[in-house]
Amino acid sequence: MSMKSSSRRGFTLIELLVVIAIIAVLIALLLPAVQAAREAARRAQCVNNLKQLAMAAHNYHSAQNILPANLYLHPAYSTSSYVWNNASWIVFLLPQMEQQPLFNAINFNFMWGPNNVGWQTTAALGNQNSTVRQSVLNTLICPSDPSPALDTTNADEIGSNLAAGTSYVGNVGDNCLACNTPNGNTTVIFCAAQGYNCRGAQLGDPSSGAATVPPPPSTGSGIFWRECSGVSFNQIIDGTSNTFMAGEQIMKVTSWNAWVEANQSVGSTAVPLNYLAPGRSIAGAGSTVIATGASDVGNWPAWYSFRSMHPGGGNFAMCDGSVKFIKSSISMPTYQALSTRAAGEIISSDAF
Repeated sequence: MSMKSSSRRGFTLIELLVVIAIIAVLIALLLPAVQAAREAARRAQCVNNLKQLAMAAHNYHSAQNILPANLYLHPAYSTSSYVWNNASWIVFLLPQMEQQPLFNAINFNFMWGPNNVGWQTTAALGNQNSTVRQSVLNTLICPSDPSPALDTTNADEIGSNLAAGTSYVGNVGDNCLACNTPNGNTTVIFCAAQGYNCRGAQLGDPSSGAATVPPPPSTGSGIFWRECSGVSFNQIIDGTSNTFMAGEQIMKVTSWNAWVEANQSVGSTAVPLNYLAPGRSIAGAGSTVIATGASDVGNWPAWYSFRSMHPGGGNFAMCDGSVKFIKSSISMPTYQALSTRAAGEIISSDAF
């Protein structure tokens, strides 16, 4: 009785390589689609975050007949009528953002950190508000922003202490950054520090330079600046649908980004959207470097602006409550016109 031998045929090496190559091609084709879908979801969440901020501002205006103040003033300058000291516009929206307990936890008799930089009285310094200062609010974080939500690169009284950042900053307008117009007027000038036109006093500061309460009126051309006592909708004569309320920033790039403080929660259109100064680049998780590889985060006039990780542009909340995607290719005159509330520009809807 004879027995038949059986054999099993396996895959040859060439066949395995072909299968692997096909899988690799499919992954290469699929990966961009997956990344695009993820970015679309992140961008939609970013739009929703800005929409929530804009609606909170509208609710605040409905109750107070004015948008929140954004005062960069030491408590020593305060009166009983101006108890918000140096808190940002975002701080005063907390109750409208379902953050009433966090707002109630703030001690407005103190600043946001322990640093004394010369113009502060030590009695108002300390870490009494550190818990609020370090509270990360997801509504203030763009999902596409790779920056850490907490960092230690802060300005003025916060200094090197931990503070939670914001991906969304208020619209200063086209106020100058590292220069001033002659006599503090509102004439448009060319600022050599940035290489672009700008208007008015640096950062919207009072032309007198004096920290007074209330500040001199209308020093900023936009909606929020660091000594802003509040803008009402009837002051936005250029139209609420054609005026930025707030826009995106990349926290680690701008460096000073604490949401609690007035000086760190605003951006200017004195430089273009997603501006990069000559010889500078953005690398890694939002860090800034110059051509030599050295850090450039301290060069605030190059970064105190609007920028986004979304390809091609950034999201902006308009004063009418809508959110619009502004392309990086937008012309500079149109971009700056969208940031001023009462400069009289006429902007066509197809210009942005």
